Amino acid sequence: MGLTTAAIISTGTEILQGLYADTNARWLAEQLSAEGMEVRLSAAAPDDAEEIESLLRYAAQRADLVICSGGLGPTADDVNREVFARVFGMALVRDERAVTMMRERFARRGREMPESNLVQALVPEGAIVLYNEWGTAPGFFIPPAEERGRAHVHAPSCALLALPGPPRELYAMFRELALPLLRERIGARRYVLKRVIHTFGAPESEVGQYVHDLFATTADYAYTMLAKPHGIDIRIVVRASSLEEATLRLNELEKETRRRVPQELIYGYDDDTLPAVVAKMLTNHHIRLAVAESCTGGLVSKLLTDIPGSSAFFVQGLVTYANEAKMRLLGVHPTTLEKHGAVSEQTARAMAEGARQIADADYALAITGIAGPSGGTAAKPVGLTYIALADRANTNVQRFVFGGDREFNRMFAALTALNWLRLKLMT
Repeated sequence: MGLTTAAIISTGTEILQGLYADTNARWLAEQLSAEGMEVRLSAAAPDDAEEIESLLRYAAQRADLVICSGGLGPTADDVNREVFARVFGMALVRDERAVTMMRERFARRGREMPESNLVQALVPEGAIVLYNEWGTAPGFFIPPAEERGRAHVHAPSCALLALPGPPRELYAMFRELALPLLRERIGARRYVLKRVIHTFGAPESEVGQYVHDLFATTADYAYTMLAKPHGIDIRIVVRASSLEEATLRLNELEKETRRRVPQELIYGYDDDTLPAVVAKMLTNHHIRLAVAESCTGGLVSKLLTDIPGSSAFFVQGLVTYANEAKMRLLGVHPTTLEKHGAVSEQTARAMAEGARQIADADYALAITGIAGPSGGTAAKPVGLTYIALADRANTNVQRFVFGGDREFNRMFAALTALNWLRLKLMT
């Protein structure tokens, strides 16, 4: 039947303490899904032998393959190898090739290997050793029960893949050594295709209303929606026995989604980003852009100039945080600031017009607001933001009140400004 389902266990007390993000589990899930395997469980366990064993036995009942990362180091809290040997009824034996590779690695650095590292060469007897060319600890693969021959009566029937915790080592070992072993054992080939549709400008609840009856998660089809800092993503994943079938189904779902969701909300697909989409539109239209920013502190300029080739459209960006800078660099009249304040429709308008005229640009964006956490009043609360868009004929201003913390308010203001420019360029 082969391996068709998987569980991922990340070990490390530091993960559960929130000290490190579990990027390994996410990456492994993407790799397994791309191979047509269904990931049924992803969990973390502390560096405690009993907890690891309990979670391993639980996962082994729910998947054909269990992948464990971490816990293969040389210190006392690296207990995974002992747990795996006990659960699968295998003795730990020292692999001399692993010892040699570790000694050579230390020698290349001009250091002698501590004897404590020898524990890393202990692997379950009968396991396939994955020699680590990127670090010290080898990984190993325990095949499913039908390949093991005579096994311990209480041993799980699933396969086990043990990988080191450092991402650089784990990624390389999985791709180069583990994946070929898995492909030999994965069940009937399943083609997996995915499409991410990026939207901006409407809340999750509104986007969800357009596609509410399409939501599903089965072995063949997953239609989900994720709220991200850059907007709302609609994610479509299909699995099929042939590439043609998978492609047809994916195209059908994408077409139906695009029919339902207003086109002005959709800014891109898959690896597209909102700044990159706007940058491409500006380049294609041969439009010169200037930016004036207060509360966002140059974030719009950064997002755009992160894009290679931005010199084709980006003229200049000015961060005018203080009122004197708004007056001196952008020509905002003192009376405007005295009468309406720095965070106002009038100031945003003057900032945009000043930036466009100074740069002789086709368009200018300006942002002024109260990012927080302090500085707000009843009349002008934290999150209040004015965004202005000026061209050679007109200037328009929009008022927003963003409801997040300082980081969110700044980023969402920057993205909202870029999205407004995108919509302008679509007309």
